[in-house]
Amino acid sequence: MERVPMDENAAARQRLTALIDALGDEGLRAPVAAGWTAATVLAELAFWDRWARTLVHRWREGQLPPPSMPGWYDDAINHTLLPSWQALPGPAAARLALDAAEEADLEIRRAETPVVAAILAAGQRNLLHRYAPRNAALDRIERAAKA
Repeated sequence: MERVPMDENAAARQRLTALIDALGDEGLRAPVAAGWTAATVLAELAFWDRWARTLVHRWREGQLPPPSMPGWYDDAINHTLLPSWQALPGPAAARLALDAAEEADLEIRRAETPVVAAILAAGQRNLLHRYAPRNAALDRIERAAKA
């Protein structure tokens, strides 16, 4: 069975902390893309870490998710929540991202081997491999900061 990347998740969480510390309030307001600031990207990341935490918890409780979602589902959620994320003050978005990452990693650590195996067998590795979306979000913010 594929291992759960706890070290990679923790490293991405530490990278998140370091970037937030380096950005400060002004950096959190910096644009990343049209309609997106660093804070907006962090709020999105917080949502998806919380989503992963919630779904892993439900798996642990025996509440399996639907067998599949349409390909446009994640984009629809992002589009729907973007105005809420944009309305958050930068420090609040940063705190949400840090808290959500910690909570997701804790829930993943609690997942028993059969639960991990079921999540992986269902093709839901993204629920366990939180380092990938974290690093992608942080890369977006860092690229924009250098531009």
